[in-house]
Amino acid sequence: MPSTEDILKAARELGEKISQHDAAKKFQDIVTRLRDDQDAQRLLNDYNRHLQTVSEKEMNQQPIEVEDKARLKELQTKVVTHPVLRDLQIAQMDYVDLMRRVDEAMTGQTPDTPPAPGATPGATPGVMPGQAGL
Repeated sequence: MPSTEDILKAARELGEKISQHDAAKKFQDIVTRLRDDQDAQRLLNDYNRHLQTVSEKEMNQQPIEVEDKARLKELQTKVVTHPVLRDLQIAQMDYVDLMRRVDEAMTGQTPDTPPAPGATPGATPGVMPGQAGL
């Protein structure tokens, strides 16, 4: 029977292998690029703030003005066409896919097998959901 230390050692080794995977490296590289790009950060913050405002109005059953919808669409277009933010979305999807596949391998699931009883479908440990707000 493996000891706790054996399991933790294997976890550290897996973490190291994941960090060396192309998807993880690309994700880390783009996060660094985002950190260095003030315009991309500002655009992402503006988009997230406006999205939150519109969402709150919707939850409170308040009217959403045409200007709010137009501004949200404008910001969304800018986000998806900004080179750094576009690359971030792609890298994030690739990283999440890697982590999903690792999760499936750890739980013994394949895309065709149903989740184990009590398992949370689609839960991926270690993934930073919404980190980029996209």
